[in-house]
Amino acid sequence: MILFAGDPHGSFDHLYPFLKNQQDVALVILGDLQLTTPEPLEKLAQLADLWFIHGNHDSKTVEAFEALWGTEWKQRNLHGRVQNIQGKRVAGLGGVFRGQIWMPPNKPMFFDPIHYCQYCSQERIWRGGVPLRHRTSIFPSDIEVLETQQADILICHEAPKPHPSGFAVINQLAEKMGVQQIYHGHHHENFDYADAKKPYQIINVGFRSLCDEAGRYLYVGVDDRGV
Repeated sequence: MILFAGDPHGSFDHLYPFLKNQQDVALVILGDLQLTTPEPLEKLAQLADLWFIHGNHDSKTVEAFEALWGTEWKQRNLHGRVQNIQGKRVAGLGGVFRGQIWMPPNKPMFFDPIHYCQYCSQERIWRGGVPLRHRTSIFPSDIEVLETQQADILICHEAPKPHPSGFAVINQLAEKMGVQQIYHGHHHENFDYADAKKPYQIINVGFRSLCDEAGRYLYVGVDDRGV
């Protein structure tokens, strides 16, 4: 069984009841883990085969960044690759579109992080690369890496169309990869895609929500934080 978790924003307690009673379960978190330490990942990994992608909040602070990329857990980030999980090929696209890099359908400002750094002032370089904020920005190169591969499921933080804040480039990626499902986070309201006329199922797993691999909500979180 694969379970898909919407943006935890630092709180994971709601997940444990669903994991404790299951065997051979994989948990895929759809970004915005917003950690301060990797301890929650260690606890979840005792109950499930744990995977994730990053969201925009995962480079909001150095602590959040370090908890994912500064530890062995970075190997569990599905961004930019296809991983076999419970017999399904799962592709990951973490991060968000930002106008300083690329805001589709507009032309991208930079193709990849190296291109960005070539034109970035030295005082903005962070740890030899792009600024902390842009460690969770989507570059065209991220799409290019995935679009020649095949997958059953695409997980992303950003939404595809027809979400009002979605991006057609994600739909195009899904079609090139031949996926059957898209699971995304970022938008906290559990948007209903029932009327979407697409050759694949789209599921918005909202704030601290949980879905199974059939797209059924097992738990729906309530966002009272105004984020």
